[in-house]
Amino acid sequence: MILRHTRSLALLVLVLLGVSACASIPESSDPKAVKWVDEGNSTAPINPPPSGLDPLALVRSFVDSAAAPESNHEAARLHLTSGAQRDWSPPAGLLIVDNVDTIPVPQPTSSPGVQVVSLQADKIGRLRADQSFAPETGEYQVQVRVERRPDGQWRIAGPPPELVASRASFTGSYRPVPIYFLDHDSHGVVPDLRYVVSQPASTLPRRVMDLLTMGPSENFRSAMGTAIPEGVHPKTNTSEAADGALEVNLSDLGDVSRETRQLIAAQVVFSLQSVSSARVRLKVEGMPMLQDERDLRPTDVAAYETQGVPRPDLPGLAVVDERLVFLDPKAQPVPGPAGSGEYDVVQAGESPDGAQLAAVTRRPGGVQLRVGHYGEHLPELPVMGSYMSKPTWRGKSEVWTVVDGHDVVRALDIGGNWVTGRVDASQFTGGRPIQDLRLSHDGTRAAGVIDGRIVVAGVSDHDGKVALERPMELQPPQDVRITGVEWRKNDSLVAITDSNSAPVFDVSVDGFQWTRYTSANLGQPVKAVTVAPGGRVIVADRSGLWESKDPDDVWSLLQVPIGGGSIPFYPG
Repeated sequence: MILRHTRSLALLVLVLLGVSACASIPESSDPKAVKWVDEGNSTAPINPPPSGLDPLALVRSFVDSAAAPESNHEAARLHLTSGAQRDWSPPAGLLIVDNVDTIPVPQPTSSPGVQVVSLQADKIGRLRADQSFAPETGEYQVQVRVERRPDGQWRIAGPPPELVASRASFTGSYRPVPIYFLDHDSHGVVPDLRYVVSQPASTLPRRVMDLLTMGPSENFRSAMGTAIPEGVHPKTNTSEAADGALEVNLSDLGDVSRETRQLIAAQVVFSLQSVSSARVRLKVEGMPMLQDERDLRPTDVAAYETQGVPRPDLPGLAVVDERLVFLDPKAQPVPGPAGSGEYDVVQAGESPDGAQLAAVTRRPGGVQLRVGHYGEHLPELPVMGSYMSKPTWRGKSEVWTVVDGHDVVRALDIGGNWVTGRVDASQFTGGRPIQDLRLSHDGTRAAGVIDGRIVVAGVSDHDGKVALERPMELQPPQDVRITGVEWRKNDSLVAITDSNSAPVFDVSVDGFQWTRYTSANLGQPVKAVTVAPGGRVIVADRSGLWESKDPDDVWSLLQVPIGGGSIPFYPG
């Protein structure tokens, strides 16, 4: 952005002098009448741009209002000339940008009533038709023609060919909402992050239900499922009943089991919880969906959200001097050969229920994967290489690791026998080496580190073939290299970097939101990261293990006698 300003500074001064000399801006307000939002019960006015904006400021104002969808993007339309307003149909999709800059473009002939403005910005991503966010990088640049009206006000005659909105405009008009679908084995529900228009608030439940019945977002359609039969939709508007309950009335479900109805209830209740605190009353064609159930709250279906989540009572572990120890003030070795020193442990991972242990152990010429019951002998599996990533679990009977940066291998417990196979990661890697790989607790997604960036993909598991599909590369907000990643929740990650000023980030699963943790007390290199129950983030730097409960918290030294060269981890 600095170079962009430098190369155009002289041009900016010359052209602005011409614009200001020929533009006599009246002090009176724009005479166009204020229009009103026609959605729901909202009465928020849609105002024209402020009077007296010069062409550069007008184009910036257009971008700052483009995300507002009310009355077919009327807020943006009011920045256009009357002719352009008639012809402009906002294109489908929304390009979200940051660091918006407007630069005057010199014209070959003097035209005091016309100014061409170069709109330049950094791409962040796009809001897709299914209301999911897709990251996108690079510079956006387009020329916008601006004309002066007879009343002296400037208006856009040639708007951009696509709908371009600033980050501020987007966050002011939309809010993130997790929509819940089924996990990989259809036993629990998992969040799929989407963005809905935030006003009027009374319409939020309806918008959420529309997205829920549409199914999972484009990127995770092969990784997630839904209990809602195809073609089922809200029969009536989702709204509060007279007694305050939020009433959801679905069309005919057909012949579905009680368990399917319970899963549908969990999807609906969890999806609505972030937009309404009311209890949910579920109906089908006006009749109760669950005959023996009262109105539901999230606590009534909580068991469906905890599928695959590690047991919160299990202690953390750490690899220290090639042995496994407990992550507690005594740092005692774990039982069995993994803690006694019989194995030279390089990396390790514990199953969510604590019953199984996977360890990458040193052998002549490289390393080998061992998997078995916690506290017992860990049999060797035919998985060998020069190095392997930290094992990551998908449920209690499936563990993955990356061999030599390229081969993603999974081991599956089938009747007490561990069977190994490869995961198709060709889309995920694009031929590049993987530095780290972690599976979400719900088993539907994987997050990896490739070329210093986070890559997230859905886990497709059909007919015994497992693949990482539709990868998204998440772009950090500043020039840092990601060195490690872990799932903080099923819709957010925590990442460590090589930066002194921003060593740790909290990241939404789609990469739209990056929140920097404070750097106080940490020193590079930050070598490992794990997440404890309750969302506590623990990292290992050169001096020891540090923990933080919140990005604003100062890192505090974990009170364990374990040095900074260790690799801490929790089940999962």
